[in-house]
Amino acid sequence: MKKTKLTLVLLCAAMFFISCNKEKNNSEKNTSAAPQQQNAKAEKKETISSVILYDGTPLYLENDEGKMVYADEALLGDTIRIYMDKNTIEQKEAIRLLSSGKEEKFNFIHVSYYNKDYWTRDIFITNDAAVTPGLITTTTLIYNSADGTSATTKKVEEGDIVAVNESSKTKDADLDIEFVEITYYNGAAFGKTVWVKSEAVSSNAADILALQTLKKLEGIENPDAAVIDQLSYSLDNLPVSSFVAEKIIAAGL
Repeated sequence: MKKTKLTLVLLCAAMFFISCNKEKNNSEKNTSAAPQQQNAKAEKKETISSVILYDGTPLYLENDEGKMVYADEALLGDTIRIYMDKNTIEQKEAIRLLSSGKEEKFNFIHVSYYNKDYWTRDIFITNDAAVTPGLITTTTLIYNSADGTSATTKKVEEGDIVAVNESSKTKDADLDIEFVEITYYNGAAFGKTVWVKSEAVSSNAADILALQTLKKLEGIENPDAAVIDQLSYSLDNLPVSSFVAEKIIAAGL
């Protein structure tokens, strides 16, 4: 059921992207049943932009006991908003309550996702308003700095969705290499920030949406033919890069 809902969300997002090419997070999204909370938009709190670093990032609502209860999830590469309080991220330690009854304490961040008010763990999102979703178009080495001599043995893989700081682009004049700063999920608060060659990164929003759609299509059992046809049409009409176009063709869509 959850996969079907996420597919429909992607379909709506794709059609919205094609029809008016506006920010995807201006649209509405339905959530699973959960306790009512005040609409974040009505509160008019200051927010900063953030990027989801983990696919299926859990979103929580706070129950009457102050415990965090699962309510929905967010897609890797989606943009959300983080609430600020006096120029500081609104966060707190709280107990996560699982359906099994197990309880664990974590640090949670107050966020807005599709105009709904939630909490999520700090390991799943960025805390840098300058970053936007990006796509790794070819497997590439990770660098410790914008210096060609700082290469590590680690890599980010082709097709990975990350957060990109476009304003960070810096050129190593000696080696004639342009670098850009990216952030990806590694289980630590607000992700790990490193440098990669900028030629290996795409910041095309249509590429992100297309890959999200393809991934969800792969995970659907017994997909509805009408939904698949509409998603295929949407993918065909997204202004994707040649890299993602090849992925769509390879998927037989």
